[in-house]
Amino acid sequence: MTASLTCRKIRTLEAGSVYAWETAEGGTGNILIAPEGSVARPCTLEGIALGDMLLDKNVGNVENPDPDPKLRRAFLIAASAIFQEGERQGRLPDTITRTYW
Repeated sequence: MTASLTCRKIRTLEAGSVYAWETAEGGTGNILIAPEGSVARPCTLEGIALGDMLLDKNVGNVENPDPDPKLRRAFLIAASAIFQEGERQGRLPDTITRTYW
């Protein structure tokens, strides 16, 4: 089974960078990456945080995980891809595409 993920930075706000993500399977969502680039939260298109779930890459743990396993998994994959590419490029990326088997 192959899965793919595409993330695209759609805006930069005082609260951070908003990324829209989409999977080949039809899943979609948005993630807000804090200005320092280490905390991710699910958000609206406008960058308003949704719920209490967050991933702090410095701690390496999800706090207040969403009870929906599909949403939680998609959030973790998208946030991890953004963080990994940010470390590789030395800055938050504009777009990311990942394929998983």
